[in-house]
Amino acid sequence: MDEIVHRLVVDLSSAMAMHAGAVGWRDASILLAGPTGAGKTSLTAWFIDRGFDYITDELVVVPERSTDVTGFPRPLVAKPGSTPVIKSLAAFRQAQCVAAGRNTLIAPATTYHGAATPCRLIIFPRFVADGLLQVRPVSTAEVGLRLMECNLNARNLAAGGFPAVAALARRLPAMEVCYGSFDQLEGALDTIAKFVVEQDVDVNALRRFLSLRNRPAAPTVPAAVTATKTAFPIPAPTPRRSAKTMTIGMATYDDYDGVYFSLQALRLYHPEIMDEVELLVIDNHPDGPCSAALKALDGAIPNLRYVPFAECCGTTVKGEIFGQASGSFVLGIDCHVFVVPGAVRRLLDYFSKQPQSNDLLQGPLVYDDLTNIATHFDPVWSGGMFGRWATDERGRDPDAPPFDIPMQGMGLFACRTEAWPGFNPRFRGFGGEEGYIHEKFRQAGARTLCLPFLRWVHRFNRPMGIPYPNSWDDRLRNYLIGHEELGLPTEDVETHFREILGQGVVDPILSRIRAELARDTDRHARVSTGLESGYKSAAR
Repeated sequence: MDEIVHRLVVDLSSAMAMHAGAVGWRDASILLAGPTGAGKTSLTAWFIDRGFDYITDELVVVPERSTDVTGFPRPLVAKPGSTPVIKSLAAFRQAQCVAAGRNTLIAPATTYHGAATPCRLIIFPRFVADGLLQVRPVSTAEVGLRLMECNLNARNLAAGGFPAVAALARRLPAMEVCYGSFDQLEGALDTIAKFVVEQDVDVNALRRFLSLRNRPAAPTVPAAVTATKTAFPIPAPTPRRSAKTMTIGMATYDDYDGVYFSLQALRLYHPEIMDEVELLVIDNHPDGPCSAALKALDGAIPNLRYVPFAECCGTTVKGEIFGQASGSFVLGIDCHVFVVPGAVRRLLDYFSKQPQSNDLLQGPLVYDDLTNIATHFDPVWSGGMFGRWATDERGRDPDAPPFDIPMQGMGLFACRTEAWPGFNPRFRGFGGEEGYIHEKFRQAGARTLCLPFLRWVHRFNRPMGIPYPNSWDDRLRNYLIGHEELGLPTEDVETHFREILGQGVVDPILSRIRAELARDTDRHARVSTGLESGYKSAAR
């Protein structure tokens, strides 16, 4: 093996020789890349134990301008600390082992997967004893840098291998998996890997998918981590000022930059409406590191109100904008949204002509190229979310009349303050509001409209990750609660989440949610019965 590796490093010039492990699933491969000691061998063994094919734990070759992976299989080379862990896996309990110095050679009882297979995913493992499970997407630039560190024959390739590695990094989705034990990976990493491979998920889709990852279970959090969490003083809310025609409100969780630029963009590009509006910031992490800086903005922006709010975290916080608004109308925006010049003025004029409107008003999302738009969501399931961006040709002309839409992303929305129907108070965390709130307006006799002039730009990419927990459990729970409230069947919700997460993952979540909802229903019935008895006693 050493001789083969040496020859590849010295002589190979038509392909990249990579220091990486690899496993196979359904005629495709997953690359496990990283430096010595990162945990490639252990994670390779774990995947084998979950039914994946063994390709290699050491060396792969990837031809230039290709994503095909060929592995050089050998017994796993387990380091002293990982040998008992690997041997504890069912697939390795009867495996042949041979001592090799301080290491152990372990021959997996599986068929070697020797043919070249297209790679569909790169995983950068990082084992940290007793560490917290973290799964995050890796940017294309970071993938390129990390793969260069694994490239054994870079000196033989054009431009030191940079073009070939960069091309591979652009084409393949990648994620880093930091874990402290195999138990943390069960039902999560294998499910994600199978989904990515089977659906041929692209780079951007994987980033969106991983933004919904589960929060780690409490027992895996090291005591040192929980002990060092810092709580900052909660600032006082800004006193209410004189009422304005409209409140422009945003909820935030540790996104000072987003709030700052959205507020200042409103002031710079919509100065003509500043005397008619109140700016409102709902801080959903008021004891967090951004709170003091957010509060300080009310000293620089005359019509800004800062309100700390920690009663709940997630989707329902947008509804608090209506509870705090002094305006007769509300324009709600995410704290990283820009509104095109002139649009807020036209919205105020729209409300002045229809002061008693009960409709939900939204507008076209403008993509980052500032040319293409999405006027609405098509009501279909995709990637763990109800709704997929779509374009109605009527929305391309900003001067076109309003038209009905089934639903739209909630990055920007507006309505009369008193017409807001509210979110279900049982919602928790993030997800489930699109479609739900639109149907709630319709069931109240209102319309959900696209105003073609009300255009907005939304920052989606979060290279540093999101600062708040965002879990599949909460998302699924919100969808079930919303469907129950609106009298809609839940079969499509359950079917979709089983398809993307697997029945073994979803069914326990469904059982917990149904038990919780049943307890809530029973509690509500007992309270209602108690109140009724109290009224009858009082009457007697």
